[in-house]
Amino acid sequence: MRNQFSAVALVVALVSPLVVNAFGESDYMGWFNANQSAQPQFVDGDVITYDKADLVRPFIPKEFQDEWIFQGMEMTIKDAGDMQNGQVYQDATKKNYGTATIASDGAIENYAAGRPFDPEKFVPGADSGWKMIWNWNYRWQNDGVNVGEVEWVWVRRGGNHDKHEIMTRSGGKYAQYYEGGGSFERVLNGPYKRYLMAHNAKHESTNYQVNGGKGFAKGTEFREYTGFVSPFDIAGTAFLILRYDDPRKADDSWAYIPSLRRVRRISVEVKSDSLLGTDHTLEDFYGFNGRPMEHDWEYVGATNILVVARSRNRETVYYGPNGWAVKDDYALRKTDVVKQIPKSSAHPYAFKFIHVDRATGESYYANAFDKAGELWKVWQLTKVWTEDPWVVLDGKGSPFAWNEPGQFSPKGTNFQLFQSINVIDLQNNRGTLVPCRGTEAPNQDLRRAKRVLDVNYLTEGR
Repeated sequence: MRNQFSAVALVVALVSPLVVNAFGESDYMGWFNANQSAQPQFVDGDVITYDKADLVRPFIPKEFQDEWIFQGMEMTIKDAGDMQNGQVYQDATKKNYGTATIASDGAIENYAAGRPFDPEKFVPGADSGWKMIWNWNYRWQNDGVNVGEVEWVWVRRGGNHDKHEIMTRSGGKYAQYYEGGGSFERVLNGPYKRYLMAHNAKHESTNYQVNGGKGFAKGTEFREYTGFVSPFDIAGTAFLILRYDDPRKADDSWAYIPSLRRVRRISVEVKSDSLLGTDHTLEDFYGFNGRPMEHDWEYVGATNILVVARSRNRETVYYGPNGWAVKDDYALRKTDVVKQIPKSSAHPYAFKFIHVDRATGESYYANAFDKAGELWKVWQLTKVWTEDPWVVLDGKGSPFAWNEPGQFSPKGTNFQLFQSINVIDLQNNRGTLVPCRGTEAPNQDLRRAKRVLDVNYLTEGR
């Protein structure tokens, strides 16, 4: 069923999920505890097929195993190598280490730039939970990211998508990315931009603030634009989020509604609602993109998991019986796990576990549980590394590039770009694949950014 964008609600409301399994928190923690002592029986270069799947099960969260392990699977083991964050971020971490503190309400205080807290010192509980989420919030992001084309592909379990228009669009250039099965129901498309303005390690001379924290950047942590150019019924729809530098201050958020030809403010609750009928929410970007203060946080511990940390492909390649799995190189990475517990009873999730790379600070996996405590959604996030020679670095852009000339990922950025953000609603037997094509980590220009990240831009319906 194709949901239409509602001018009244701004986003399509979530349908109450059906209870189809009994996977609960204890099942996840059972896998987590077993992972603590698991020792890999594979080596770099091994190709794991279905007959060898038991070798990788200890390193794939249990709730993902039925989706990623199947007849015909092909998982190449490849170490991701050294992925240290950009030097300016490392320098800021060293210079400001030990100054940041956590207030009694969980807010971060006395923070300048770099990684606020040392994850090697984390212990299970709320204190380290708050430290971890602020580490996540202030992970290395260069100046932010630009994505030329974000696709939102609704995929229903079973069937095939051979005759879907995406397989022939633009001369069939997209078909190479969608192997396997799964029925495509709907495809949304549009650009994305995020600009980090406060606590930016590249701006040490101006107290880590873009433009010295003046004018357009005043009091702002970041601005974020999410737009849609197709299909026709939502073309021109766009969202703009202003995250304030004050951790206790709520976001300002707006949406442009083409049918009304006007910009409207949106509430906090809308960010946790289904985004235009997809299985994602605005808050689910990156693994978590909401305000930390709207949740409670508990540090769970560390795991070693197999992830796409440094993809061999510029664009995500999907395969498998339902077209949900990712065909790529998988590296064994140490990840810290934090439990997100929404404070609002109106939030759709009871809690969510998020896996974050110990070295890079980026998220790979997450899961969410419904109000009954049963598994609802799972996310896989894949990454590319800016220093790999085949990642667009020359400023010319990829076929999907949105950036203006000179805006690209320069050498030495040492940044783990998100390549795709994919979610499966296990209670609805549907997924939303979100490949991000033409993703770059540019050196942003404030004047150019203002033309995209100002509220007035939304009215252009771009």
